[in-house]
Amino acid sequence: MQPSGEAGWPESLRPLYEGVTGTPATEAVAASAQWRESFAQWVRGASLEERTLAQVAAWTRLDSGARAPGELLFLLSSCGELLWPYAAPPVGLLQRLLWRQESVLGALQEAGESEGAERVLRETDAIVSTVLTRYLKRHPESLLALVGDTACTFDGRALRFQGTVEVDLKQVLGPGAKSIGLLEQLRALLPTTPEEGRDRLADFIRSRAARIPWREASEVLAERLFSLATSPEGRSGMSGFLACYPSGRREPDWCARAGMLLSRTLEVGGPPTVVENLCELLARFDAPPVDGLRGALGALVGGDFESSSDLGPVRFVLDHCHATLRKGEPGLVLALLWLEERLFRAAVRRGLADAFERRSRVRVKLKPWAPEFDNLCWLAEECAELWPRFGAGGVRPGMDELAAWRQEIAARMGRKPVLRKAAIEFFLWCAPEAASSEAELTVLALVRTETDRRQVRKLKEHPSSRVRFRVRTLQTWLQGTGKGGAAPSGEPSGSVGPSSLTEALRHLHVTRAVPLGGRTWLRDRDLEELLFGAVARVESDFVTRYPERFREDTAELVAGLLEGLRAELERVKADLSTLLAQGQAAPLELGFTVRRTRPAVDDLGVGEDAVPSQEAPPAPRPPGVEVAFVLKVNVDGFIRTERVAFVQVVKLEQRGEGQWLPTFRLGREHLDALLLRTDAAFCLFLAPPFPRAECWMVPARLVRGMTETQRSLSGVPREGVQRVARSLAQWLVGEFMGLWAGDERPEALARARAEQEGPDFVVEWVLR
Repeated sequence: MQPSGEAGWPESLRPLYEGVTGTPATEAVAASAQWRESFAQWVRGASLEERTLAQVAAWTRLDSGARAPGELLFLLSSCGELLWPYAAPPVGLLQRLLWRQESVLGALQEAGESEGAERVLRETDAIVSTVLTRYLKRHPESLLALVGDTACTFDGRALRFQGTVEVDLKQVLGPGAKSIGLLEQLRALLPTTPEEGRDRLADFIRSRAARIPWREASEVLAERLFSLATSPEGRSGMSGFLACYPSGRREPDWCARAGMLLSRTLEVGGPPTVVENLCELLARFDAPPVDGLRGALGALVGGDFESSSDLGPVRFVLDHCHATLRKGEPGLVLALLWLEERLFRAAVRRGLADAFERRSRVRVKLKPWAPEFDNLCWLAEECAELWPRFGAGGVRPGMDELAAWRQEIAARMGRKPVLRKAAIEFFLWCAPEAASSEAELTVLALVRTETDRRQVRKLKEHPSSRVRFRVRTLQTWLQGTGKGGAAPSGEPSGSVGPSSLTEALRHLHVTRAVPLGGRTWLRDRDLEELLFGAVARVESDFVTRYPERFREDTAELVAGLLEGLRAELERVKADLSTLLAQGQAAPLELGFTVRRTRPAVDDLGVGEDAVPSQEAPPAPRPPGVEVAFVLKVNVDGFIRTERVAFVQVVKLEQRGEGQWLPTFRLGREHLDALLLRTDAAFCLFLAPPFPRAECWMVPARLVRGMTETQRSLSGVPREGVQRVARSLAQWLVGEFMGLWAGDERPEALARARAEQEGPDFVVEWVLR
C-alpha cells in the first residue's frame, strides 16, 4: 500500500518497485544489477502515459518523505529514464538528488559496503549530470530554479556542482537569441561562484554574447536591462549586465529609453532608488553615438521644478551630472548652470534653507570647467528669468524687448567661438516650445562662420529630439545663405525690429530679414515649411503622450490627433495674417475640417435602447480606424484637383507594464480589401517614441508585402514598420499635399462621402 497523497506507480512497474522497497541495504548493491535489467525491459515496452505516471511518482518520492536505502538506490540509478523533461522542471531538482545521494551513501557505509558506495557515487554523479543537462537543454531559463544555491565552479567548459556533477555549457546553449535565457541565468550565478572560476565564467558569457546577432538580441536584452533599472534591488545587476553585453553601451535606443524613464520617474515622483539606478545606467552610455550625460540632463530640461513635490531627486540627478561632467563641454556647463538656477529659484520659493549655499557651491565647482564663466552665468540667469514668461499665465515680452534681448546675447556670446558653440546647443536644447522661435532667431544671429554652421549640422545627431527638429528648421535658411551669401554678423538691423517666428511661422518676417524660399505651386517654399512645422509639432506632442493614452479607444486617439491638427492650422492662419505686411495677401487660403461619420459604440455595436433585429449582422470591420483625407485645390482657376487617400489607423499595445508588443495587430485580409478599393491606401501606426516622436505612415501595399514576407496573417512587425515608415508630417505635407498622392476617381470620392460602409473620419483640406 502506498501512503495516501503520493502518486501511484503504473501497474506494469509496481511489482518491481515493491520488490525494491523490501531489499535491505546490505543486499541493495548486489541486487541493483537485476533491477536495472528489469527496469530496462519495462522502459522498452512502456507507453508514454505509463512513463509520465512513473515520472510523477518518482519525483514525489525523491522530493520528500523517509525512504529505504534500496528504494533510494533504485530511484537514483533509474532517474535518467524516469525524470525526462516532458513538463516544467521541478524546483530544487539538483539539491534533492544530491541530498538523496548522500543518504544512500551514508546507509551503504554503515552497512559495510564501502566499495559499492564508491561505485554508486560514480554512477549516480553521471546520471544526475545527464538529468540536469537534459532539463537545461529544454528549459535553459530554469537553471537557477534547478540548482538553487548549490555551490558551483567553472573550468572553462562545464559547470561543476559540488565538484562532481557537471553540465557542459556548449551542449545546453542554443543558437542565436535562444541562448540569452541561459546566459542571463549564468550571469546570476557570478556573485556566488568562487573566485577561481568567476573570471572564466564571465569571459565565457561575454564571448557567447558576442556571437548573438545584435538585431535579434537587442530587444530582449533591453527588456531585461530596464526591468533591472526600474527595480529598487536591480542596481547590482546592471553593471554585470552591461559588462556581459558591452554592445548595449553604444545602443542609442537604450540611452534614449533610459532618459525617458528618468524623466517620467521624476515627473510622477517615483522611488528614489529607481532614479539612482537610471542615473548610474546613463553614466555608462559614454561612447559615440550615445551620450548618457546629455540623456540625464535631458530628463531635467523639460521638467517642471515648481510642481515637483520633492526636489531631492532633482538634486540627485544634478549632482550625478556634476560628477560625470567632461572637460571641453561648455554647452553642458551652461545647461547645468541654467538648471541649477531654476532649482535655486524653486527652492527659494519653498523656503529651503540651503538654497543659497548650494547655488554658491555649484558655481565654485563649475567655474574651472569653462572659460568666460561670468557670461555663461549671466545667460543662465537671463533665460531662467525670461522663458517662464512665455508659458501659460506669464506676461509675454514685447517684440522690441525681445529684439533688444537678442542683440545683447549676440554681443556678449558672439565674441568667441567657444561661447557661440555653448550658446547654440543651449538655445536649441533648453528653450521651451513656447520660446522656440526666439531661440532659433538667436541661433541665427550667433552663426557667423563655417565652423558654426558645421556645429549646427552636427546637432542633427543630438540625443534630444527637440534639438533635431529645430536643426531641421534652421537648415533651410542656413543652406539658402550658402557659400555665395554672407552669414549674418548679428541681429538684423532695420527701423522695425524683426517679427517673431512664433510657434507656427518660422521664417516669414515683416522686414524680410530672413529671405523667403523658392517658388512652388503653393507659391512659397516657406509656406510648406510652415505647414510641415505645424503638423510635426502636433504629431510630436501626440506621440510623446501616447504611453499615457494608449489604453483609450483608437477612435478617440484619432479624434484627438485630428482635432489637434485642426486647431494648430487655425492658429497658423491667424499667425500668417498677423505677420504679413499691411495690405499683403496671403499666399494661399487654408481650410481644414474634420468630420466624424460614425459615432462611438460599445463592443457589441448597439446602444442601450437598441432593439434586437432579425437582419443579418454587418460584415466585421477591420481593426483600428479608417480615415479619408480629401484634398481640394483651386489656385486661380489654373491648378485644380480633388483627391482622396484612405488611411487605416492601428495602435500599438502593451503586453505588460512598459513592455510593448513586437507587432501591430492588422490582418492581411483587411489590407487586401483596402487595396482592392484603391491604390491610394496607407496605414498609420500609432506607437510610443521609438526613439523619435513620430507617427509612422506606410503605404498599404508595402505593409501587405511585409506581412507576406513574414508569413503573418494577423500582424505587422514593429521593427519592419519603423525601418520603412515616414512621419505623418512628411506624408501629409510632402506627399499628400505636395505630390497629390491620392485617388481622383469618382467612385473613390463617393466612398469617402458615403454614409454607410464609409470611413470613420473624413478630413477635408482645402487650398485656394
